[in-house]
Amino acid sequence: PLTEKQLQELADTLDLDNSDIEDDLLTRDNDELADTLDLDNSDIEDDLLTRDNDELADTLDLDNSDIEDDLLTRDNDVDEELELEQDLEQEILPPEDDGFDSEDDVPLSHFVPARSKKWMRKAFIPPNPPNPVNYSDSLKNPLEYFEKYISNDFFASVSTLTNMREVSVTGHSLETSATEIKKLFGCTMLIGIYALPRLRMFWAQNTRVPIVSDNITRNRFFKLRSRLKVVDDNMISAEEKSHDRFWKVRPLLDSIQRGCRMNERSPMVSIDEQMIPFAGQVLMKQFVRGKPNPVGLKNFVMTTPTGIPLDFYLYEGKGSSVESALLATPEKLDVGGRMVLKLTDTLPLGVFVFTDRYFTSIPLIDFLFSRKVFLAGTIMANRIPKNAGISSDNDLKKKKRGSYDQLVRDDGKISLVKWFDNKPVNLASSCMGVEPEGSCRRWSKSERKYIDIKQPAIVKNYNAFMGGVDLLDRVIGKYSMRNRTNKWTIRTIFHFIDFSVAAGWLEYRENAKAAGLPRKEIMDFLDFKLSIAKSLILENQGEDDMEFEAEDDEQPGSKRRSVQPIPDKRCRRQGNIHLMEFMKDKQKSRSKCRLPNCNKLTFAKCKACAWKEIVLQLSINNFPFRLFQSFWNRWNLEYFHSLQERSKWKFKKNNPSLLGSLVLLKEEAVQPLHWPMARIIAVYGVLVTTVQCE
Repeated sequence: PLTEKQLQELADTLDLDNSDIEDDLLTRDNDELADTLDLDNSDIEDDLLTRDNDELADTLDLDNSDIEDDLLTRDNDVDEELELEQDLEQEILPPEDDGFDSEDDVPLSHFVPARSKKWMRKAFIPPNPPNPVNYSDSLKNPLEYFEKYISNDFFASVSTLTNMREVSVTGHSLETSATEIKKLFGCTMLIGIYALPRLRMFWAQNTRVPIVSDNITRNRFFKLRSRLKVVDDNMISAEEKSHDRFWKVRPLLDSIQRGCRMNERSPMVSIDEQMIPFAGQVLMKQFVRGKPNPVGLKNFVMTTPTGIPLDFYLYEGKGSSVESALLATPEKLDVGGRMVLKLTDTLPLGVFVFTDRYFTSIPLIDFLFSRKVFLAGTIMANRIPKNAGISSDNDLKKKKRGSYDQLVRDDGKISLVKWFDNKPVNLASSCMGVEPEGSCRRWSKSERKYIDIKQPAIVKNYNAFMGGVDLLDRVIGKYSMRNRTNKWTIRTIFHFIDFSVAAGWLEYRENAKAAGLPRKEIMDFLDFKLSIAKSLILENQGEDDMEFEAEDDEQPGSKRRSVQPIPDKRCRRQGNIHLMEFMKDKQKSRSKCRLPNCNKLTFAKCKACAWKEIVLQLSINNFPFRLFQSFWNRWNLEYFHSLQERSKWKFKKNNPSLLGSLVLLKEEAVQPLHWPMARIIAVYGVLVTTVQCE
């Protein structure tokens, strides 16, 4: 252990006094804190000033350039509003993609204007109506009306492309021609007119139609129909295929569309949907509730009030772009509104367009108004601006039938009309209102009689000019070529062939009325379509431009004679109407016996069935002959064998005395047939013979 002296020396050496240690600790803490914070007074003041300036600048964001840009933007907005008020045309910038590709995905707020305008109950001043169109009074051949839409070049192109396709697939050509393609379409038209339950019945023995079966065989018809091509697949790029889902039938659509755009533009047009019935698998298939054929391909058509088509557009389905050629795709319009803008590109200024509730909206009316095209149509209740304040359904229902309410926007461009008939109807228009007010007849259940009720002018005009597309649909569906097929291309081709025929007849009817023809002299649609079908079939009938060189061709060089079917038992049992008739030239007119399992020849036929060319089973060369009518079908042939054995009648061959008229007995006359047969034979003149062919 250290001594006391050693401890004292150690304390002096270390010099660790308590006061010194405390002072040292305080000094070290202050220095370290100052170094760590580095909070000099000048630095703190500079930092506070910098922070205040940055926060103030970020908050206000009032840079001189920003202020100038904001003022310019406001001036431009004011100028655009003034131009809209002065009815000047203005450029509409294309909006960004909002992601709405289907009418079902568009929210209802898209149909209500962003800046609501005031609506007032006042009179609507309509624009001046356009001048009516005068149709030509010169009549043409039905085939010429059809060739306006489908020319001869189309048939030549189809024949070439069909042969090319068959060579590329099988290595053998179909050797078809434009004449045969015309026959194919002509026979297809006749098939639509006759409308037998099954397609093969047109070539069957019992139900054959000569004008069809005599011009094209069954196998040839089905082969050509299944291999039709209207476009060369190798000439279509992948980009074109991705942008156009109807590229397989595009040449046909373009040809018919050119014909539609050549028609006279009526001052009143209507736009509506048309369905092409098709139940197969295809990406473009749509479902439209309420249509006679709700499933199929959707076609938007613009027609005159009399049904003459002016333009059309096949809807490709969700994701397709529908853009107008005159205006950029406007914002806040669904597929129906965009389709109206596209179809009206070919219309002149001042035309009145009629649409139904699927298309009509306030933004659409404004966009068309900027192009000097006016629109009128029914409108959905949820597309009416909320600030309009139109009368409710219950308010109009409390009033008498025929009551209405009209609101006009403060700029005077659009009128809203609600009319109560059996139920309320909402209409919007930029070309007509309730004046001049008319009347219509309705049946009153309470009074049990017809009464006259008030009818606004917009309702009367809508009913008069809106039915053009429906009229065209009715004409197409009257004798349409709706044969079952799994190919949407074939279904589309046949539909537009009917489309062209119907369009030609509607135009012919207007020309006939302009020429002053009486109604009974105007050709109806059936005769019109028959004329076109026969013209396509019989055109160039004498020219044989088809050479079948393929060894496996199904159509032989010599045409096989068609065999008429045997009449049914009821027809063969009609008694004594069946008389035997001998052919004049026995050698050239000999035909095969029609009795099953008999290969003998005969030159006699039944006189009653001669219109069917039914040859009786008579073997006159080797008499006795065979009977094949009601007398022998009513009783078993074995009975007459036994009867012959009992009577011991033997007829010698080639006995001229036995030749004569054959009269078959009625059933009631034959029933009492018994021995002796001589009396029955004498009365009815029946010649009983053996039943074996020799």
